[in-house]
Amino acid sequence: MTPSDLHQDGTIIRFDASVLPTMEPHLFDAQWLRTNGLWQGSTQGRSQAHFFRYADHDMVLRHFHRGGLIGRVNRDLYLRVKATNSRALREFDLLCDMHSEGLPVPLPVAARYVPFGPAYRADIITQRIPNALPLQEVLGDRALSAQLWNAIGANVRNLHDHGVFHSDLNCRNILIDTNDQVWFIDFDKCKKREPGAWAQGNLDRLLRSLRKTAAGPLAMHWRETDWADFLVGYDSGYVRAD
Repeated sequence: MTPSDLHQDGTIIRFDASVLPTMEPHLFDAQWLRTNGLWQGSTQGRSQAHFFRYADHDMVLRHFHRGGLIGRVNRDLYLRVKATNSRALREFDLLCDMHSEGLPVPLPVAARYVPFGPAYRADIITQRIPNALPLQEVLGDRALSAQLWNAIGANVRNLHDHGVFHSDLNCRNILIDTNDQVWFIDFDKCKKREPGAWAQGNLDRLLRSLRKTAAGPLAMHWRETDWADFLVGYDSGYVRAD
């Protein structure tokens, strides 16, 4: 990776020059991607992600949106901070760090900080994990083997052993590819931490996510015994190297 910064009238774009030798700022504009035939689809919901192909790479664009009650009146403005402390650049830097450690996360491509008066807006682009779906969707199609649950648990333990606190570890932010490899996405508000009770909090959050989704209107191939298989993998911490 070759991180580099581009400055434009207060806007700062941090990008990987090994992927984008020339940074094209319009890559952060979903309408521009559509107009130029690069756009390949998007997800639904508040945290909408746009898929596109550029420079022979499949990528994902995500604009940072606010949630909760404040998100109803303020969709995407955050209290202004230094660019290096903005959500987009922090996530970019964390992904760089994790990628260098061999963790199963997407390669960061570019992050943008756009000042707006006393506030700022932000976006991030990452490489798209090929042939992968969220765990939630995979469970809608099939039950997972005990070995795959072991692998998911072991990979979560690997994150924790590297001190990575995932602020929103749920069954949508864990991906499974067609080779049953485990990946993690969406590291907004995440950080490195010293060992502590936060790791158990991560596990509790994931379990709540699985239970909530399983109790929802859509069929999902998940049972409480799957969690026991997950914990076997988590406790062993062994990640198979293929």
